[in-house]
Amino acid sequence: MHQIFLSAHPSTQCDSVQRLDVRLSFQSPGVVTLRYMLRADMSRIRVGTEGAPGPADGLWTDGLWTDGLWKHTCFEAFLRPGDSPGYYEFNFSPTRQWAVYRFDSYRQGMTPMDLANPPVISTQRAADHLELEATLPLPFSADSGAARRTKLALAAVVEEESGRLSYWAGRHPQGKPDFHHSDGFAFEL
Repeated sequence: MHQIFLSAHPSTQCDSVQRLDVRLSFQSPGVVTLRYMLRADMSRIRVGTEGAPGPADGLWTDGLWTDGLWKHTCFEAFLRPGDSPGYYEFNFSPTRQWAVYRFDSYRQGMTPMDLANPPVISTQRAADHLELEATLPLPFSADSGAARRTKLALAAVVEEESGRLSYWAGRHPQGKPDFHHSDGFAFEL
């Protein structure tokens, strides 16, 4: 098991949060579990109501598919197999909704993905923390050479009760928050 600590982007500090980390483990070849642990004063964090698990509803707007999960508290993972410019984005909401996208390159060629084996999401909430665990099959062969060199970026959006958003990542690029930026792919599976 690997533990990765996320930090708030300097322009979006959030004093309600004490710590945010992700524990990464493999259940079997090609199946990864991400356990996000948000330690915070949860009375100050906006988290949607947990419902039935499933893909988030979305719509095409200005040529882009959007589900809006990232506009609220949401945990994210980005996987880039091998040296490919393409990558996958996974969004996991505490409501147990999820979304998966494939990009051909940096913010280009976005395609929503339907998964034969969708992520399994569970949550635990208390006054001082929120834990979200997502177990998912990799969207590419775990036996391929590219999979053995998969780059990983971990991130989260935390929404305060005021509606203010803070952006958390294992590594932030220079400038504004950008989870898709190649500098964020700082870890290797």
